[in-house]
Amino acid sequence: MSLKNSSSVPKQIRVAIGRMRRAVQRHFLVDGLKNVLLALLVLIIIDFALDRIFRMDGPQRLIMLILSVSIIGYVVYRRLLGPLFSRLSDDALMIELEKAEGGMDEVLISALELSRMGIEDNENVSTKMVENTINEGAKAASKVRIESAFRRKRMRANIFVLILIFLCFVVGGASASRGQVLDIWFKRNILLSDIPWPSNYVLELSGYKDGKIRVPRGEDWSLIVSVKEDYKELPNSVILEYRYEKGKRKSSETMIPNSSGDEFRSNAIDVSEPLKVRIRSKEYETEWIPMELVDRPKIENFSILARYPGYTGLGEQILSNDEGPYSLLSGTSVKINGIVNKSLRSASITVGGVAYPLEVEDSKFAGILPKEQVISGVYEVGVEDLEEMGFSEDGEVMGLGLREKATFKIRIQNDRKPKVVASVEGVSGLIVPGAMIPYVGIIEDDYAVKEVEIRYSWKEDQGEREEVTDSIVPDEVLNLLGNKQIPLDGRLDLNGLDIPLNSRFSMLFTAKDNNEVSGPNVGESTKILLRVVGEAELRTDLLRREKEQRQILLELVKKQDLLLTDTGALAAELLDVNVLGRSEKERLAVLQKRQKLLSVNVNNIVKRLGGMVSEIVNNRLEEDDGILKQRLRQKVIVPLATLVEEVIPVAALELDSSRRTLKKDSRNESLRIASQSQFAALEAMKEVLVHMVRNEGYQQAVNLLYEIQRAQERMNKMTAKAKEEFLGNVVREKEEKSNANKEQKHSIEDLKEDGAKKGDN
Repeated sequence: MSLKNSSSVPKQIRVAIGRMRRAVQRHFLVDGLKNVLLALLVLIIIDFALDRIFRMDGPQRLIMLILSVSIIGYVVYRRLLGPLFSRLSDDALMIELEKAEGGMDEVLISALELSRMGIEDNENVSTKMVENTINEGAKAASKVRIESAFRRKRMRANIFVLILIFLCFVVGGASASRGQVLDIWFKRNILLSDIPWPSNYVLELSGYKDGKIRVPRGEDWSLIVSVKEDYKELPNSVILEYRYEKGKRKSSETMIPNSSGDEFRSNAIDVSEPLKVRIRSKEYETEWIPMELVDRPKIENFSILARYPGYTGLGEQILSNDEGPYSLLSGTSVKINGIVNKSLRSASITVGGVAYPLEVEDSKFAGILPKEQVISGVYEVGVEDLEEMGFSEDGEVMGLGLREKATFKIRIQNDRKPKVVASVEGVSGLIVPGAMIPYVGIIEDDYAVKEVEIRYSWKEDQGEREEVTDSIVPDEVLNLLGNKQIPLDGRLDLNGLDIPLNSRFSMLFTAKDNNEVSGPNVGESTKILLRVVGEAELRTDLLRREKEQRQILLELVKKQDLLLTDTGALAAELLDVNVLGRSEKERLAVLQKRQKLLSVNVNNIVKRLGGMVSEIVNNRLEEDDGILKQRLRQKVIVPLATLVEEVIPVAALELDSSRRTLKKDSRNESLRIASQSQFAALEAMKEVLVHMVRNEGYQQAVNLLYEIQRAQERMNKMTAKAKEEFLGNVVREKEEKSNANKEQKHSIEDLKEDGAKKGDN
């Protein structure tokens, strides 16, 4: 072989190098594909597990996809493309082949290097030796086994792993094509769709419609999540996430479950600005749902009209706009009217837990509560606008109501019964059977008095004690019926009622109103109790009371005498005093006070004695010109009344004038006049007292005569009763004897008939 030929690489070595290079590429390809597919499988498994367990949202799945593609790209570059496109040197391939073959003493590498050297011009190199070395290397290259340079077991393992990974992808693809979980994973994590993972339950967010939730603006709103029916199991917990558009604030909280675990409620969320929410649990999650803020309706005008019962005459009245409470009569109906700032779907008013619907027209609502539905309590007016906020339990669309319901209070009051105040005048606790009982008083009702009666009754103290009752309509009220106020001023005449002596007589006034709803109501006065006695007993009682007044008058005479003495003594002391001191003024003031008090006491005697005179008249004890009345009026009442009205006031006035005047002469003159008036009063009181003492015995004699007359009348009644009983006994005895004779006669006739029958036989 020439040097020129010896300088080129032998064919055997070139073939060995080519085979070696192809084997290396096959190894890199299998190993690279294995690593790439294995990395892809691991990433799929990791992504599948993460998404299946944690239910990643769209952004998280996008991040995982980008991260996975990046990792796969890196593995492809490092473990597949990099080795495949790397250029291994021929020397390295020969060295690696010699190591694998063993015992070649670098024959291949020497032949390769010598064949590439240009040594034809080098006289210092043996051409023969180079050729021999090249030929020897070519022979060795033709005999060497390329496979010995590679790990056959590893290559087989890589191929086996590659086949297994490929089979996994084939099975996964087949499973994904039949709609299994891998298909869901592929669509969620590769196609980035929002298909949910299959779950044992489905969560429903209350108010969710058309991809959003509508909530009232500016309130703290609580979201409700319920588990849809036909669930396999219930979630252990539900997480609510929400984020505000302004400021990108994001928060989350664990919702509160109910007792059965199929419903969850969140804490109050501030919805004063737009936000989005999302609910998620271990197996279920929703997308981010926007919350649309809607304004609640607001009442712009509201009125309450009360329609009172017809008998009151009040008609209709508009109640004030405050919250009450409004006091309404039983039987009153209520009309509600209102206007809001939005169109309405419905409106109602609730009281006592019962809701009554109201009529709705655009933004107006109105309704009438009849008298049967108007009760005492708090009334709440609620409305619902046309906003579609969600669905009720019945599946109906719900709107927004008022932020705060319009409330008012009503207190139902029954029509008060008539107020009756009545008393008797001119009689005491004792009356005679034929007395007249004067009465005064007044009847008042809120609306109208329809009926007035005097109910009276009596019962004897002895005997069978049967109570007799009756009533009468006062004549003076007949023309006043129908008014709110009726004065009482009349007399009840007992003459002709045959009330027995020693009876308990009672009377009261009753009045009925015009209440047509729950009435009529009946009002009653205080019961007036009187005792029916004989004329003698009443006269004795009058005499007793006259004695009491005489004793009081005697005490007043003594006080007037003492007052006259004190006034004269003080006048003597002040006769030459120019200026009164504090002590003297106080003494004059005390005298004036004592004089006024004495006048009041005398006036009380006049009133009591005047009442006795009225009592004599009303009990018909005397005629108009009777001795007892004339004596009391002319000899006692008129003189004492003159003292009270004319004499004693002069004395008191002069005592006050003497205390106030600064001039000595004027003061002495006032004291002189006061002393004269006191003396005149004293003399008049003594004269009346003497008259009362003198006539006391005369009145006792008169009363004794009446008592004797009463005893005689009682004796006559007893005698007549005894005669009647005696005559009755005599008549009964005669009737009994007559009956006995008739019976004896009948017996004799019967015996004769029996004897005649026996003779015939």
